[in-house]
Amino acid sequence: MKKEILHKVRYPLLLAAAAILAVWLWTARKSDRPVEQAEIKPREKIYLRREGTFRPGETLEKVLLRDIYDRVLADELIQGFARVFDVRKIRGDRRYTILTDSAGVVHGFEYYPDAVKTVRVLRDSTGVLQPELVQVPLIKRTLALTGEVRTTLYDAVKAMGESDELIAAFSDLFQWDIDFFVDPRVGDEFRMVYEAEYALDPSRPDSLGEFIRYGRVLSGQYRSGSAVRTALYFEQGERGGYYDLEGKSFQKTFLKSPLNYRRISSHFSGGRRHPILKIVRPHLGVDFVAAEGTPVVAAADGVVIEKGYEGGGLGNFIRIRHKNPRFATVYGHLSGFGPGIAIGQAVQQRDVVGYVGRTGLATGPHLHYCFYENGRPVNPLKIKNSSGDPIPAGEMERFKGVREEQLALLAAAPRRGEEVPGVIAGTGPGHMAMPRL
Repeated sequence: MKKEILHKVRYPLLLAAAAILAVWLWTARKSDRPVEQAEIKPREKIYLRREGTFRPGETLEKVLLRDIYDRVLADELIQGFARVFDVRKIRGDRRYTILTDSAGVVHGFEYYPDAVKTVRVLRDSTGVLQPELVQVPLIKRTLALTGEVRTTLYDAVKAMGESDELIAAFSDLFQWDIDFFVDPRVGDEFRMVYEAEYALDPSRPDSLGEFIRYGRVLSGQYRSGSAVRTALYFEQGERGGYYDLEGKSFQKTFLKSPLNYRRISSHFSGGRRHPILKIVRPHLGVDFVAAEGTPVVAAADGVVIEKGYEGGGLGNFIRIRHKNPRFATVYGHLSGFGPGIAIGQAVQQRDVVGYVGRTGLATGPHLHYCFYENGRPVNPLKIKNSSGDPIPAGEMERFKGVREEQLALLAAAPRRGEEVPGVIAGTGPGHMAMPRL
């Protein structure tokens, strides 16, 4: 009986011992193989950052000597810096950073001329200072907003946290049809879709960094009473422009007003009591009141045919004959003339031709603006404007796709500038009326 039990136990013990021996032999053989070492990457240097801001009139030399107390090192940094950036262009309100190690040894310097550039001078692995101009990558987003005029368009857009640049860009869409200084009424509605560029935050690629600038306004709508105007940006080759829903150009031959003004002090009239001469005589133009020095632009393409001083009333003035020789415009009471303005000089629409002043017979700074057709004075506020070239037939199908996409984005515009989702061309609303807010 004992032998039978011993026989039953012996075989499992032998098998276990054999297994242990096999594992030991395999491990020993493996240990003889060369050990594969993981690749060891050099650690990225981490610097301490001492930040500061240039004071008005402060030079790079003065800042470096004040902050690092080392003339030789300061000269090295300045020489490297000057290889990639003009030290004379350093501004007194810009930030800088001195890069050091934990022992206080200076390894580099950074200057931030604007939100998208960094001028960096940094030691390389051999200890040599190497300069570079780093461009911060930008990310473009399409945003939209909508609102209602309570006082002015300017106030309405500013109340949404947007800036003057966006207001100017939007008003430029309709500059040939709407004078935003006098035409808007309480209750008017506006919508726009526009581009904005942000600094890309490398540590958070899914988020937006600092706002940098506005891009192009892609579309805009303005409702005043029952009248609705829609402007859509459309590119043909390397050129682009704004068109209405039917593909007609928004650009007109003449601007509705040749400056940004506060009010109209005198309208076109066959008889007006002159504020200085105290007599009644024709006032064959429109007086736009504006701050002295406000730029005055050419109302349309043309050539300067007169420039000078007229002591009988106009003071400094210029006269422009336009591409259609039937038309001419006169700009009077100027404080000065635009750069390069001379008789025979060709000008384009919106070129600065002068600046608001009070020369001649004037009680205050304003622009006296006259419009002539075949030598006969015409009220500038009542001229019939002609449009530019429409979209050619061969581009209409592509334009329709852009139109549907932009109408859908305009319809989805929120109450303030927020990103709008992409819309596939052709899925926009079937109607073209501006939806009510």
